[in-house]
Amino acid sequence: MDRQDEKAEIELKLAVPSDALSKLARDPRLKALVGGGGTRRHLRTTYFDTPDRRLLSAELALRVRREGRRRIQTLKTSAHPTLGLLARGEWEREIVGERPVLDDAWLAEIGDKEARKLLAKSKVRARLTPMFSTDFRRHSWRIRRAGSVIELAIDKGTIEGPEGLSPISEVELELKSGDPGELYGLAREIVGIVPAVVESRSKAERGYALSVPARGSVRASAVGIDKDATVEVSFREVGRTCLAHARANESLVRTKPSIEGVHQLRVALRRMRSALAAFRDVLPETERRAKADDLRWIASSCGAARDWDVFRNQLLKPLTRHLEDEPALARVTRAAEAARRKAYRDVQTMLGTSRLTHALLDVEAWWEKGGWAEGMGEWRNAPVREFAGLVLRRLHRNVARLGRNVAELPEAELHELRIRCKKLRYAAEFFRGAFARKTAAGYLAALAEVQEHLGALNDAVVAKSLLAELGRDSPGLPPELLARAEGIVTGWIAARVRNDLEQLPGLWRRFAEQRPFWK
Repeated sequence: MDRQDEKAEIELKLAVPSDALSKLARDPRLKALVGGGGTRRHLRTTYFDTPDRRLLSAELALRVRREGRRRIQTLKTSAHPTLGLLARGEWEREIVGERPVLDDAWLAEIGDKEARKLLAKSKVRARLTPMFSTDFRRHSWRIRRAGSVIELAIDKGTIEGPEGLSPISEVELELKSGDPGELYGLAREIVGIVPAVVESRSKAERGYALSVPARGSVRASAVGIDKDATVEVSFREVGRTCLAHARANESLVRTKPSIEGVHQLRVALRRMRSALAAFRDVLPETERRAKADDLRWIASSCGAARDWDVFRNQLLKPLTRHLEDEPALARVTRAAEAARRKAYRDVQTMLGTSRLTHALLDVEAWWEKGGWAEGMGEWRNAPVREFAGLVLRRLHRNVARLGRNVAELPEAELHELRIRCKKLRYAAEFFRGAFARKTAAGYLAALAEVQEHLGALNDAVVAKSLLAELGRDSPGLPPELLARAEGIVTGWIAARVRNDLEQLPGLWRRFAEQRPFWK
């Protein structure tokens, strides 16, 4: 979408348990932050779309809000990294009546070209219909801090759709003027008063979720770096794209965990860590390590759930199809499923902790505020192509040096090669927009094949450790059945490992023949 003329609403939401939200407005610590008594309003809003949800498909939200006798029509776009992680396009007007008024004068004010074209279509205008509504009470305050003006609002009520209700229980922080970084500071203070998690979904997204099946996961978007970008702009763009990927999947896993949701959350965290590693030479070392440690902790907390998913879906399920009547496999599968469910409960517990909220707020605030840019020195405004070439050359050299004799590498070095390939692949994906895309595509495809086979070898190593874990932690599993299952699984793993090892040298040669696209 064309976003150059977009008016941005900059806000940060925190989901707060209903009982804690009721206490928040009376808490003396909040009163110390906000000062006076604030403003109370009853807000009722109707969201509109076509029956086939054309606006949802375009990531737009169109609403009419009742504020006393006034009717305010609003169009919002989705968040976009070029605007900022907390920014969404927003256009408002006061209207008469309960339905949107999409006349030419208002459409001309909308700076998003694609949104303007969609709403200008007569078939869209004619078919707009109410989809869901919100009804909530808002207690809000204007806060001035460090030269910024922030509206803090406590919202409590419901979202109502044809398929049911969803509660609204949140704190919304909207920047009216000043530094977006101040939103994070205020959010951290609120998390110190009440339990809260970052809420990445808008009220519109939650309203649509009442009738549209929720996505189980969100895949990573391409990073929008181009050949004219500077190093500073590129690092910020990479961070925003990765953080948006993590935000979306963290919210999905917290509300409705799924295999792919956990996987994509871990991918997002790995991409962020890879970005920190790729830009390490121009970032403050202490801050970089602290953020990497936070991300590593979150990823490791999701690791067991992902390991049990792979163990069940890529090992036990195929084995069971071949040996349907094997009692040992059936018992081990039940024990593994119990371990998997526990791992998922642990993930959801972690995602609800204040430690997780603080970690996410700290990483986002650091990336968004951009204090790191001052330490970039002469690289700050340098073209990213030059910097990217140096980074990719170093990472490629590290991979090539270790993989030269890939057929002879022991298990530990194959594991190290997998990690190096992953770092190279993520960095190459970050920077590919600054170079010829066709050349990058072949290089990345060959690298991905090597990485995937190395990943399969690592899964086999992890499977052995999970079998040992079942032996320790499943007292109801008879030793003789466990021993038989171990024999079957070990044999299956050995066959798969042998096959992957046989293919690996050929895949490596294909990768080694690729011309590095940054040269």
